[in-house]
Order: sequence, then structure tokens, then C-alpha cells
Amino acid sequence: MELMLDSAKLKALEAGLYSYPVAGVTTNPSILKAEGEVPLWEHLRQVKALCGPRRSLHVQVVSNTTKGILTEAERIRARLGSDVYIKIPVSPAGLPAIKTLAQRGARVTATAVYTSLQGMLAAMAGAGYIAVYFNRIEKMGEDPDRVIREIAAFLAAGDSDAKILAASFHRQDQLVRAYAAGAQSATVSPALLDEALRAPCIEKAVADFAADFELVHGSGSDMTAI
Repeated sequence: MELMLDSAKLKALEAGLYSYPVAGVTTNPSILKAEGEVPLWEHLRQVKALCGPRRSLHVQVVSNTTKGILTEAERIRARLGSDVYIKIPVSPAGLPAIKTLAQRGARVTATAVYTSLQGMLAAMAGAGYIAVYFNRIEKMGEDPDRVIREIAAFLAAGDSDAKILAASFHRQDQLVRAYAAGAQSATVSPALLDEALRAPCIEKAVADFAADFELVHGSGSDMTAI
């Protein structure tokens, strides 16, 4: 199982990469927009440097034509390295680009996946990751758990190496459900993970344990003082 951080905020990424068992970092144009008018390539190079050699970086194209997507993809690979995953929406222009890039040996993350068939087509085209938009599917009144289960069953039946990368989360339970439905990977904002570890019940349990320890060993004591 994998966990990725969905962010381009350098300080948040630095803290998250230190604190959590992270396999990669995902970005998109909206995430980069939140950073303001930063030098694009320099900022992405800094994100990649934080990832290091063992974590993947996923960068999305913005063109809406197959030719434009392919051109942008090669520019991304030239500027950031051939190990970067190119995020491409599974659309009429995107699917043939996924197929072409996969044939060239590029790493591809198929994104903007709302339906099971989109995910299946992306896998057949050679995508390495299939980014299913969990919360967005749910907001449409559809069942994201079913979409993930159906894509997972398709991948298992075909012995595919592609992984489901669940994305678009607003709540902790959505992340848990995505993994339970069969997603091998998920990308989450660092804030959602921080929220999961800062619940009042956790803080109370830690405080209670410390208080019980001090009752026996004295105020301000810790294990190193004994």
C-alpha cells in the first residue's frame, strides 16, 4: 500500500515527508495556482528535490489536444527527469497521449477518472497509476467505492501492474473507504493527515498516560530520568 501527498507547498511537504510514510507527491495546475506566481520549473525542481530518489513526483499537463499533451509531457520529462510521472486526464485527447507515452517508455498517471470504464481504458493504454476522484464522484451522487472495486477487479483479472491512486478527499473516512475498496495508493493533503492524528481523544489518551506516570515517578519525570 502507498500514501502520497497532494500538495506543492514546500514547508508542508517537508514536514509531511518527515512525519508520514510517503511514497510520492502529486501536483496539478490548481495546486500550483495556490502557490501564486512562483517560477514554475524552479518550484517543481524544489518539490522533486524534497521527494529524493525513492519517492515519485507526478506533474500534470494542461493542454487539451493530444499533440499539445505530448509536447508538454516531453518538456516536463526534459526539465524534471524521465522518472517523473506525467498526469494526463482520461479524455478523448488524453487517452491516445497516454498510449503513445507508455509506448515510449514514459511513466504515466491517468487522472480525472470518474468512471470504471475510464480506469479500464487507461490501464489498457499503459498508465502506471489510475487516479480516481473519490469525493468528486460522491458529490455527483455516484458510488466511488464501486468504481474502485470494479477497476481493481479488472486489473486483477488482467494481471495488470497499474495501481489505483485514489484522490480527491475531503474526509478521513473517504480515505479509509478507498483503501478498503481496493485502492493500492492514495494521495491526500497533508492537512487531512494532520487532522487524523490530532483528534481530542488521542490527545486525552496521551495526557492520561503521562499523568499516571507522574503519579508514580514524580512530576516532570520521563523514562530517561529513571
